[in-house]
Amino acid sequence: MTNETTNFIEQLRKYDGFDGMTGYGRSEEVDEIEGLLYDAKSTKVYKEYEDGGRWTNYETTVHKIEENGKVAYFEISREVPATEMQEGGEFSYSFNEVVPEEVTVIKYVGGKSE
Repeated sequence: MTNETTNFIEQLRKYDGFDGMTGYGRSEEVDEIEGLLYDAKSTKVYKEYEDGGRWTNYETTVHKIEENGKVAYFEISREVPATEMQEGGEFSYSFNEVVPEEVTVIKYVGGKSE
């Protein structure tokens, strides 16, 4: 599938903006993306899990690839089953190149106002 001269970052960039399906209706591109991330020995640097509803939830992961002095980050957003009854179903899958950006967030925590 790949060899020593494969440029994983450039190969993955061909799929930037891809939207497809997983499960029974799985897109070939999903297998190719997952295979490239595995072969590139990507590092998962971020994971967020969001409750969606009764049937599905949403998972976002960001993978870092370091190659030939370059670094790239790729985000996978996927809809995942909420119960075993949905296992293997057709769910949404998207793939995008992203960049890290520091963000300041205000959170409201327990306490008393002045």
